[in-house]
Amino acid sequence: MIAEDHKETADAIADFVRFVFPDWTLDHVATGKGAVEEALKQPPDVMVLDIALADEVNGLEVIKKLWEGGLRDKPRVIVITALGNKAFRGPRTGRPWVEQLNEHERTLVAAFFEKPYGWHAFLTAVAKAAGVDTPDKIKLIPDNE
Repeated sequence: MIAEDHKETADAIADFVRFVFPDWTLDHVATGKGAVEEALKQPPDVMVLDIALADEVNGLEVIKKLWEGGLRDKPRVIVITALGNKAFRGPRTGRPWVEQLNEHERTLVAAFFEKPYGWHAFLTAVAKAAGVDTPDKIKLIPDNE
């Protein structure tokens, strides 16, 4: 699942994931509320989750709600953001975003990426989060585009 409110970013992620993992099913939501609803109905194996979404439920709140909803093993969440690595709100302002989560909620987070990120590292993290070997196709993708 891709939870990202910018369609162009979501489309780019989907294109690269489909190229590397052609058999995967991808869903896209633009809101935190939609991410929670869909994940609780049918937990995806991996969720690419932006911190800033198109509603009042941000990415970190999505993770909290998934944990509260009983999800423990999946989805494995890859957090992405253009807001920098340091939180400007939350209980631990000035600390890394993931530190805004409690230790149990953090177990859902597989990786954290600041935009722009290199596609090799990102797609390798997606493979690892899914528990699959990193496909050689990743080498065909320019790393910083």
